[in-house]
Amino acid sequence: MKRFFIILFLITLTSTPIYALEVNESLNEDSYRHKISLEEAINMALVGNIELQEQRRNLGISKFSVKKANALKNPQFQSNILMGPIARGNSSQVGVMLPIEVLKRGGRKEAALAEMDYTSNKIKDYEFKLKLRVRTAYFNLLVAKSELKILEERKELLEDLLEITKRKSKNEADYEIDVLQADMKLKKILVQKNRVQADIKTAQYEFNKTLNLANNPTLYDSKEDSVFGQEFFTKLELPKYEELEAIAFDNRYDIKMAATKIDKAKKDLSVVTKQRIPDLYISGGYAFAQDGTSGAYVGTGIDIPSLYLYTPEIESAKLELDKAQLEYNSILNITQNVIHTNNDKFIMAQENIEHYKDILEESNKILNLSKQQYSKGQTSLTNLIIIEHSHQELLKEFLDAMKEYYNAYIALLQELGLDNLTIDIDL
Repeated sequence: MKRFFIILFLITLTSTPIYALEVNESLNEDSYRHKISLEEAINMALVGNIELQEQRRNLGISKFSVKKANALKNPQFQSNILMGPIARGNSSQVGVMLPIEVLKRGGRKEAALAEMDYTSNKIKDYEFKLKLRVRTAYFNLLVAKSELKILEERKELLEDLLEITKRKSKNEADYEIDVLQADMKLKKILVQKNRVQADIKTAQYEFNKTLNLANNPTLYDSKEDSVFGQEFFTKLELPKYEELEAIAFDNRYDIKMAATKIDKAKKDLSVVTKQRIPDLYISGGYAFAQDGTSGAYVGTGIDIPSLYLYTPEIESAKLELDKAQLEYNSILNITQNVIHTNNDKFIMAQENIEHYKDILEESNKILNLSKQQYSKGQTSLTNLIIIEHSHQELLKEFLDAMKEYYNAYIALLQELGLDNLTIDIDL
């Protein structure tokens, strides 16, 4: 009996952890997906995106580069100890020599500060583009969900059609053909749903890949179930071209980076040119002779750049300045042209959205009327399926128009350097 209780106790100990593991796995599966809003997604990316954290480390490196550029040269310990007969009439010396750079340290520090300013703008530019990437990934996820919603609505319609068809008299000539046709269309929707559900999973993974959060096992999902009914496509009245250009020139971080690059190139040229200025050396210390005579000594020196005048470095720095100026001019020129193009694309895409809204409203009325006629035996199933298919194609075209509109909107935001065109619309 004692052995029986011992065995029962061991079985209890070994079975309990297995039960706990199954419960925990179930809980983890329930908490694996978490729905978040676009605003939450952007904030999470700005805090936890791994690549962004890597970029921010560069600012710390730039700060230390400023300290390094402002550093003084270390003094040198010198000694001159004489030995033998020569020491009787000459003194030995022990002292320190201090190198002094003339008009160079301040220039290096200014160049390093310009580099830090460039790095700061580069990080801000990365943050800005990360926001746009998160917006795009979020929207693409909603589009994939919208395609599923279209198929689910189509599935409901075809289920109704199949029920209506089955309720008709079996003595009708086309009864069996209509039932098979309605059933076949319904099964085809099931196949399409599987494909779209796979697309949704892919879009979810792309969304989480864009967030790129460290050590986070949660699969984040969009809070909304589709783009339909969202305030994503409110009509916007854009400013004139001149105002758009001014906005871009004031806000674009890559333009600020290009301007800072010019400033950095000018300071680098100044630093290299000042290499031709002679540096000084000041030394001093203790001198003593073998006869007991002692004293101090002071010395000076000058480093004259006579054999090498730093001409290659100076000419190279001039070319770097020319390159920086050309890059800045190129960005401004391209920005002016691309803003015009993107603005036109956005306006046309916005107009197409409005047209499709009207077309879909009319198509939906036609579909409902045809469904009523079919239930009354006033039209054929084939005709109704053609109308239903046409309506679904219009919905897909509407989604494509939404994509085109949204891509044009994001492209325009990127050219303007803005997160949003208005505070009322959160695309």
